[in-house]
Amino acid sequence: MAPERVALIQDRIAELKRHVAEGGAREAAIRALVYVGMAGPGVDERAFNTLREIRAENHGLTLEAFKQTLREQYFSLLLDRDAALAAIPKMLPADTTQRTRMLEVIRRTVQAAGAATGERAERLAQIEKLFRSDRQAVTARQVHRKGRRLAKS
Repeated sequence: MAPERVALIQDRIAELKRHVAEGGAREAAIRALVYVGMAGPGVDERAFNTLREIRAENHGLTLEAFKQTLREQYFSLLLDRDAALAAIPKMLPADTTQRTRMLEVIRRTVQAAGAATGERAERLAQIEKLFRSDRQAVTARQVHRKGRRLAKS
């Protein structure tokens, strides 16, 4: 690969890492769905439809801008999962009712084909904890460790 291309990729990775905590509820919800979806066969039709609904609720967001947001959330999880997850509570609205509503949509989407099991269930439990937490930082490692302990019980 050409050195210019490598430098461009390295710059983009650094940019994604710098901006991992930026965004709002839309980005947090997309990141959560992608994270849970990464544990299974991927994003199915129900998750895709939920993502489409999220886009529809954000009037003025072009399809290209929405796809870019989706890619950024996916890559943020690939590059530094712990940091990407830890940022979710900071990205969510302070209103617990809104957070609960968003979490319910995520839960329904994940469980549309039946109860989540295995790693998908563990990841959903992690997301639920992050959405229930207050706006103070909850580290992804704490959530991940607790999820593992619950799975072993």
